Amino acid sequence: MGISGYKMTHTSSFDITSADDFFRKIVIPQYEDFVANNSSSRHALLSTIVAYHLYEWVHSTKFTIEHFKSKYPQDESLANVFELARNITNGTKHFESKAKTRTQKGFSSSFCDGFARPLVVEFPDGLEVPADKFIGKLVAFWRDKLPQGE
Repeated sequence: MGISGYKMTHTSSFDITSADDFFRKIVIPQYEDFVANNSSSRHALLSTIVAYHLYEWVHSTKFTIEHFKSKYPQDESLANVFELARNITNGTKHFESKAKTRTQKGFSSSFCDGFARPLVVEFPDGLEVPADKFIGKLVAFWRDKLPQGE
């Protein structure tokens, strides 16, 4: 399922000319680095930032919950995931904490879900989600939406 009218291309910047390039060459490798070291705040933050910014690149507009829901009514439940990613991204850029995250002793993402993970993201409603699950939702969304061209 591709994005209608997705073919947005840009002048080459470090060999990245399309949203699909950005996804395959930046988002996926960064996410894989995070999954391999899911206790790394650096990898978690960079994965969140690049997956979030892909939305603005694809749509040439700032993210809003309303825009997301109008574009992806079948994925409406992910609007809050992207909103939290926006808050994390902009909060770090402007040194304003708009989202809560925390660290704890935990295990690798390769263990079963019965074990605690080292990084946790807290949604405004108090729901806590391991960072690997949170970031995984962002990446899975783009995997579903973008063409898988080489």
